[in-house]
Amino acid sequence: MVNPAMLESHVAGLYISQIIFLLGLFVKQFYLQPSGTLQIGDILIMIGCALYVMFVRRGRITLEKRDRWFWAFFFCVILINSLYYVKYKTNDFLYSTAYYAYNLIIIIVFSSLLKEKNRNVFLRAFALVLKLSLVIQAGLYVLGLGNWQDAWRYIGTFHDPNQFSVFIFFSMLMIYLCDHVTHNRWWVIWSVFGTITVLPAASTGTMLGIVLFWTGMYFSNIRSMKKIWRLVFGFLTALLILMFLVFGLGVVELPQSITSHFMYIRIVGKLQMIMGGGDASALLSDRVWERVAEQPIYFLYGSGEGYNYRFDELDYELHSSILGPAFCYGAIPFLILCIWVFKTIGHSRYFFIYVAMFAEALFVVNTRQPMYWILMVMATVTLTPRYEEISRNKAEAEASTVYILKDLKKRKEPVIVRG
Repeated sequence: MVNPAMLESHVAGLYISQIIFLLGLFVKQFYLQPSGTLQIGDILIMIGCALYVMFVRRGRITLEKRDRWFWAFFFCVILINSLYYVKYKTNDFLYSTAYYAYNLIIIIVFSSLLKEKNRNVFLRAFALVLKLSLVIQAGLYVLGLGNWQDAWRYIGTFHDPNQFSVFIFFSMLMIYLCDHVTHNRWWVIWSVFGTITVLPAASTGTMLGIVLFWTGMYFSNIRSMKKIWRLVFGFLTALLILMFLVFGLGVVELPQSITSHFMYIRIVGKLQMIMGGGDASALLSDRVWERVAEQPIYFLYGSGEGYNYRFDELDYELHSSILGPAFCYGAIPFLILCIWVFKTIGHSRYFFIYVAMFAEALFVVNTRQPMYWILMVMATVTLTPRYEEISRNKAEAEASTVYILKDLKKRKEPVIVRG
């Protein structure tokens, strides 16, 4: 018989840890510390994780088999960054390792949170926090209270336009997943709202991700929509794609009031680089990809993550969440990371979410952001029907096997098998 006091303590601990975790996610948008350091939101998220492990799981968390690959990658991170720390005596390599440790904890804990009985309640609260964040960032922009970078690119409560755009973009993707898991039908409204909110940041990588996101949304939901909504949604998606292509190719003459605006100049310039209308070397320089072109040898054994002055005069990191890990840690660790990614997201019914996510991640550094890893872990609750059935049957078979073994172990008389 379960002790009611212990059960009540477990439930209370679960809700308290989840509330603190979500509070940290909400506060994460308010950058009060320098970029590249832990923010107050990160500290609250870690407190929530610690409370969950200590008071809910009693220090015992079952590790998913797929996460062994991330553990292997993390071991490579420790090894490579430690070697470069010994060589260069700079703390950059230790900070990079610490961030991977932080996100490893989040991956483990969040995976466990998604298996709790109150999962749907947690995901509704998760989505509510993100929706409230979108409203706050949009409200600050409308009221003229948000921050700007050089009076041209909106950054809200962040230090950098990429930080702002990544937060809004990932919030859109997570809201979509949460609303589908919990059967909330307002995801279209929030997708439109998020798209409008992120535009002032003038992030071309995010624009590419949003176009792919909208395209995937349309084809993923076309069968379940009523005819009128199918037409409206299709029109909005087609319009967004058309604007992306036309602006990128520059085949339409627009009024000077639009073409002289910095947002237009920046987005069109970047799109032309991506689509071949501009100088390819300019794109390499803008994203610091020239470092990869100049020293491809590091793809073999890794350069370590940090101390970028050794490559060039500018202390800029490689602007890519895909090329970055490959360059910093080498081919084998990167392959191990890719295996973990595939095992985590490969069976999601909303795979287009991750196509959009990685298209954006190709041009931005997201690996320090917990939302980047949380979004991947969320794929485990959006499995395709076929894989969900296979997983359920496998779990039932394993549970049955354990029961039979335990039952046989208790028998004192010999078990006779009749042919």
